[in-house]
Amino acid sequence: MTTPNVWAVREVALATFYDLETNKARIQLANLKTSGLENTAETTYSLGGRGNAKIVGFSGNRGGRVTLQDAVFTNEVIAMMTGNDIKSGAKSIYQKEILKVEGYKASLKFTPEHVEKGLISVYTLNPDGTHNTEIEYAAVLSANKYTLTGKELKFNQGDLDDGAEVAAYYQIITDTTAKTITVSSDKFAGTYKVVLDCLVRNVVDEKDYAAQIVINKAKMEDKWTITMAATGEPSVFDIPMEILKPVNGTELYTMTVYDESLIA
Repeated sequence: MTTPNVWAVREVALATFYDLETNKARIQLANLKTSGLENTAETTYSLGGRGNAKIVGFSGNRGGRVTLQDAVFTNEVIAMMTGNDIKSGAKSIYQKEILKVEGYKASLKFTPEHVEKGLISVYTLNPDGTHNTEIEYAAVLSANKYTLTGKELKFNQGDLDDGAEVAAYYQIITDTTAKTITVSSDKFAGTYKVVLDCLVRNVVDEKDYAAQIVINKAKMEDKWTITMAATGEPSVFDIPMEILKPVNGTELYTMTVYDESLIA
C-alpha cells in the first residue's frame, strides 16, 4: 500500500528541539499530553459599491502557533523558556518547624545556616497554632531569650513548660545535587527548530504511517504558568510557541507522511 492521501490523526506527537546555531538536538519530549499546530493569516478586503460589499481580498500576515502540553516538568525545557541555565549546587532554602520543648530545650531537624546569628524567628504558639510571643536570640541566656548550639535551642528556665510548642523559622543548606531554576528580568525564552513526529492512520486499510512536521523556526513564548492545586489531575506544563519565517526561504514548516517499512 502506498503512502495514504486520506488519513486521520489522533496520537500525540513526539517533540524534538534543535539548536538553531549548532543544529544539535537540545531535548526530546516523550511525555506530551497534547500537541497542537495552528495556522494563522489575515485577509483584508476592498469594499465598495452599493451596500459597501467585499470586492476582492488580499491575504497576508501568514504565521502559525505551536502549543505543546507536557504531562511532566523538565528542567531543560524550563531553562529554555526562562533563558537561564539550571544551576546545580548547594543552595540556601527556608525552613519552618514546630518544636516541642522538653527540659527547656528543643532540637531542630536540620543544622541551621549561620548558627552564630541565631534563627530567623522563634515564636511561642497559641492553641490554634498562630504566633504568640517572639523569643529572640541571645549569645547569653536570659529571660525571654534562647541560645543556639548546633541544632539545639535552649530556653531560660521558667519561660516555657515541658510540652510547650514553638515555631522556628530558619535557613538550611541543601546538598550539592540541588537544582535551581531562575527567572530574571533580563533573560527571555529562546528560538529553536522543532520536529514533531506522530502517527497517521490510512482510512482505506487503517494502517498506521509515520508523519513528521519540521518547524524551521519557533519562538518560545515568555508567558507560561505552573499551576498548583490540592485537587484534580496533576499539573501540566504548557509550552506555547510562535512560528517565525526562517532567514533563508519562505517555508514556515513542512509535513511529510511516509511508510517506515519501505525505508532501507
